[in-house]
Amino acid sequence: MPKLTLVVERRALKVYQIDRPVIRIGREAGLDVVVDNVSVSRRQVEVRLQDGQWVVRDLDSGNGTFLNGRRLGGAETLKRGDEISFGKFSLFFDHVPAEPAPELNASKAASAEPGRTLLLKPEELARLRTTIAEKRRAHLRWQAGGAEGTFPLTDGSVVVGRSDLCDLRMECRGPKHHLLIGRDGSRFEARNLSRWYRMRVNGEPRTRATLRDGDEIAIGGLRLTFMDEVR
Repeated sequence: MPKLTLVVERRALKVYQIDRPVIRIGREAGLDVVVDNVSVSRRQVEVRLQDGQWVVRDLDSGNGTFLNGRRLGGAETLKRGDEISFGKFSLFFDHVPAEPAPELNASKAASAEPGRTLLLKPEELARLRTTIAEKRRAHLRWQAGGAEGTFPLTDGSVVVGRSDLCDLRMECRGPKHHLLIGRDGSRFEARNLSRWYRMRVNGEPRTRATLRDGDEIAIGGLRLTFMDEVR
């Protein structure tokens, strides 16, 4: 029998050794794999052994199920490494994409309910909820000097530049204080703090700009992408 690896935000949370021919996944208690999150339908998807092959089928879920980024229409055959995704979650078929928590066998699950339902433990659910909440915050994706990363934005202002006094500090061509990112009511705004370096937002020269999801900011050797939600 193959494995199913539960992943959230590209992080492997748990590997399940599957020991039965039909696995149903969703939020509803009593299913084989229960993921208690509002982004998951009560009955989301099933994986089934059919005519000697494993197939996946959406269970008329509200937001649909995707196989390798393509929305499922009917039953489709699975191969090793395929990604079944729904909401913020993915299940990798017979493949572990990252360092997981210890494997959990369906027949020996410590958190199994009658009917051998696989449940996430309370601490795992708490970790998932924290991860999802963090990803829903506005973030900056940045690239500078061959390095890259993400930086969460809060209600306060963030100064970006080379100085040790900057909130987001990086080594790259440009002034010590590149720019200021702060809230303007319900939106975020970027403001150029340099007299010598020009700021561009989506390729257009700007001294200040209200930011929308996906906007790209360039100043000196720094590149930023504003995101309402990291995906």
